[in-house]
Amino acid sequence: LGGSISISDLAQQLVMDRTTLTRNLSLLERQGLAAIAKGDDQRTRMVTLTNQGREALTKALPLWEQAQTRIVSGLGRERLNMLLSDLSDVVSLACEP
Repeated sequence: LGGSISISDLAQQLVMDRTTLTRNLSLLERQGLAAIAKGDDQRTRMVTLTNQGREALTKALPLWEQAQTRIVSGLGRERLNMLLSDLSDVVSLACEP
């Protein structure tokens, strides 16, 4: 939560298009929740949560956990694990050249 990550690495971890992520991060930056800076080279841009962003995340995490609990309760752990496995397979196939 306290470190920086390149936008490219974050896009890869989120399995998200880099352009879409950059647009979303720009909104977070305008709201004061994230800071975007140049990386070690001209092509790399780094994103960091601001103090305000960390506070917002701290408030949001319990809500996310409640949503996860509802999903597990509704689907059951086994079905959820199967769904996550299937989604992982879809991501792998989509990322193949």
